[in-house]
Amino acid sequence: MSPRLAWPGALATHLPVLTHTRGSLLALALAPVLAPVVAPVLAITAFMAITTLTPAICAADPLVLDRVVAVVDDEIVLESELDLWLIFDDNIRYELSRIENPTEAQIIAKLTELRPKALDELIGRMLLLDQAETFQVKASDAELDNYLASLARQAQLPGIAELRRAVEESGQYGNWAQYTGKLREDIALYKLEGMLLNVAVSDAQVLERYRQLSKGEEGEVEVYRFSFRPETDDAAASDAAYKKAKAAVRRLSDGEDPTALAEELGHSGEIETLTRDDVSRPIGERLFTATAGQVIGPLESGQGFVVFKLEKVVSSDLLGFEEAKDELKNQLFEEAYEKARLELRDQLRGRAHVEIRL
Repeated sequence: MSPRLAWPGALATHLPVLTHTRGSLLALALAPVLAPVVAPVLAITAFMAITTLTPAICAADPLVLDRVVAVVDDEIVLESELDLWLIFDDNIRYELSRIENPTEAQIIAKLTELRPKALDELIGRMLLLDQAETFQVKASDAELDNYLASLARQAQLPGIAELRRAVEESGQYGNWAQYTGKLREDIALYKLEGMLLNVAVSDAQVLERYRQLSKGEEGEVEVYRFSFRPETDDAAASDAAYKKAKAAVRRLSDGEDPTALAEELGHSGEIETLTRDDVSRPIGERLFTATAGQVIGPLESGQGFVVFKLEKVVSSDLLGFEEAKDELKNQLFEEAYEKARLELRDQLRGRAHVEIRL
């Protein structure tokens, strides 16, 4: 089993250094950023003192300095290690941040509630680090230096030397070796997950998510529609239909009355109200980015060509698919990645001997 975090010293000085996310290893890089969590961390320290020392003192029994809270294969997890993880675990930090103006008693109560979840996260991390060791996945010196340089830039520091000085002077991160050791572990886990997890998001999934989010929030357009179908399936008939559609675009753009043109062409001449669901995605992208009075087309419709004269736009805050698709794809990827990560962790845990002794 890979070595785990074991940071000695006053626990109140060892604040969380970074969070491990798929897209970027995001550091909580220096004291100004961490100011909102200082009080919770101090409360964690008080909680640790209460849970480990007070009962023994009050009962006048031999002092219990530590105890085993879990066994993972041939390794043990000590209560002191779990207490440290209460400081490092991002989920714990998030749950504490949801308490508005918390008292120390509220924080301690929340930490007590979250200890089983934190232990589960710590065990999952141990198993993943063991896999990283098995596959010989490590963070190289160059990777660590690149990441440290990135952290320095985020903290608006000139370079790594200044970051080191800030870390050591802050008294909140342990020593430099402990700080960089934590970074190396997270980089290794990031590389391991990238190697083992096979995650992909299709365009169809993105479109389906867009449709789910846009249901009931669609903008509407009022249009005149002119359809031009080839009389036969050959190329000459298709070219003839396209030329008729181009002629209609020219006449509408010159200001010809759409109802008169519709009557001449044998179309209904009635205004239609359309949403994105009523047309194909390529046509919808053209219609819902146009302005009133604009002529759109000729556009391929699957049965020939179509031309629209846009009469009115009922505005909507909904972004068009082309504008929203990159963000939606990123969201879907993050969701799929997290699901795959949890499944990997569950598989590793299923193969391991895990005994909880909380």
